[in-house]
Amino acid sequence: MGKTRNQDFLRGSDRRQSRVVNGAAAAVLAVATAAVVGVVWVFPHYDEPEGLALNIDVPYVGPGVGTGTKVILHGAEVGEVTGLDKTRPDTVRMTVTLEPGEIGGLTDAFDLDFRPQNYFGITAVNLVDRPGGGALMAGRTLDRVPAGDFTMSTMLEKGSVAIDGTLTTSMVRSLDKVVRYTDGLTPLIQSGIVFADRVAATQQTLPTELLRYANDILAVLPAFSAEAIDSLAYVYDSVYNRKPDGSIGVDDAFMDYSDAGLGLAANSLFGKAGRLLASHGTELTPMTLLVKALTDAMPRMLDGGAAPAKSRELIDRYSAAFSGPGDSRTLNLRLVLDDLPMIAAPLALTGLPPMLAQEGPR
Repeated sequence: MGKTRNQDFLRGSDRRQSRVVNGAAAAVLAVATAAVVGVVWVFPHYDEPEGLALNIDVPYVGPGVGTGTKVILHGAEVGEVTGLDKTRPDTVRMTVTLEPGEIGGLTDAFDLDFRPQNYFGITAVNLVDRPGGGALMAGRTLDRVPAGDFTMSTMLEKGSVAIDGTLTTSMVRSLDKVVRYTDGLTPLIQSGIVFADRVAATQQTLPTELLRYANDILAVLPAFSAEAIDSLAYVYDSVYNRKPDGSIGVDDAFMDYSDAGLGLAANSLFGKAGRLLASHGTELTPMTLLVKALTDAMPRMLDGGAAPAKSRELIDRYSAAFSGPGDSRTLNLRLVLDDLPMIAAPLALTGLPPMLAQEGPR
């Protein structure tokens, strides 16, 4: 006797209901298995970013470095930081994903540092390629010590420490004095600028004229240089710089002969003349006194230097007494007769005014 099943949502015989229930259970099991496989194996590979992934163990990272931080090479973006974990107390593992097409020539011998990516101070991981090394392989772990921390935060921190240690009260006072002194020099600097502006305003010579003058100087410079070189050549290639055989050099025999001549003139001529004058001092005294008397009289005759000026004035006056062109020069003569009694009386009888004598020649 067969077992009877009653299902409210299924219709048909027991065999058909069993097939439907078993099929539904198999379908549910297949979907669950597919979901587990997708979550455990497919999804991690699908979610994994494209590129070359590397693990870099560093003792520290710069401020602002985290997941999503850009990686740059020669100033261009070549990847980003995809993970940051603390593996040991003194080690941080930084996972980076690089674009293979942007890192041509980069080997595992690279260095790194932390610096701003742009003027906004956003931190980036900077890779510095070095010669040597091998090809980069995905999943490899490298140990690196950063070459430096040049981030904006570190710079500001170090600047604050430096200012806190050096910008003391005395330094502030000194800077204040410097500012005040510089402010006091402002009128002097302004005066210099105004003076330079005035000089530029009064300079009327055009650059073309100045260049023309410079061209005139340069035009004669080659000839001057040639003549100077010829002069040096003549001095070098002279009879005084040649040996008896005609070669260039010092003629020692001629120089010795010249030296003997100069010694003879100095000792035999001027030396004997000096001894002669020294031995006849009493006979030469009257002549020297006469010369002294003549020379003492010259300053008095010249009136302390005023005589030439007076002579020139007298000559100018004599020259002004004559007028007229060429050989027709005449003497300008004016006679004043009013002060002579024998002439003043007849002139008075003629009715001429006395001041007429001062208005023209008579």
